[in-house]
Amino acid sequence: MRNLSLTTALTAALGATLALGGCGKADKPKATPAPVAAAKPAAAKPAAAKPAAAVPTVKAAPAPKAADEDGAAPAAEVACGAHAKAGKDAPGCPGMPAAAAVGANPAAAPAATTGAGAAAVAGKVYGKGVSAIPTVQVSALLADVDGYAGKRVRVEGIVMDVCPMRGCWFKMAGDKPGSNLRFKVRDGVMVFPMSAKGQFAVAEGVVRKIPLNLAQTKRYMAHQAEEKGEKFDVASVTKPMTIIRLDGVGAVLRDKK
Repeated sequence: MRNLSLTTALTAALGATLALGGCGKADKPKATPAPVAAAKPAAAKPAAAKPAAAVPTVKAAPAPKAADEDGAAPAAEVACGAHAKAGKDAPGCPGMPAAAAVGANPAAAPAATTGAGAAAVAGKVYGKGVSAIPTVQVSALLADVDGYAGKRVRVEGIVMDVCPMRGCWFKMAGDKPGSNLRFKVRDGVMVFPMSAKGQFAVAEGVVRKIPLNLAQTKRYMAHQAEEKGEKFDVASVTKPMTIIRLDGVGAVLRDKK
């Protein structure tokens, strides 16, 4: 009986030990993961306002300049010149191709003649006056226009006519009957009075040869008639013409030769 009681006690003690310690290492309890907070959506940034498209500045078109005596406004010279080279009438240049407009600096052209200088000229000076280059007879110039074209010459003669509207040209008689030459300047550069008719002129300028087609010839003639207040029948012009003139550098006018 005593041995049975001891056995019972040992069995009870062993059960208690197993209950407390287990068989080896005890499993560690798994940690419960902390709840992940839901990410808040990033606040949408307001789209940057696009700069307003720049409105192009529209410049007012300049007022058209008065047409030259040959019908070509200097402002349209380049555009009209292209038409002239193509043998077409140039819009805005009703009288003739704008390539015929007076050049900006005729004084820069080479002199056609050299040698002993001419005597100083007395009288009223217009523009740059005249230099001491030898005088060329109008008849000699007209007999060899191609040889003189683009060169600066000095001529002389009696003033036959003057531009009645702007005083921008005068026509002078040559040394032989029927020969004459027009001296032309840009509007306002020199202004020749109507009282210059009959005066003696010594003029210097660049020789220009300006061929016109038939349509341009008609408009040129109509323009000349309009300046003088004369009637003009466009049907009377049946052939094209070529203008020979001086683009003016300067002139000296006096009452007598």
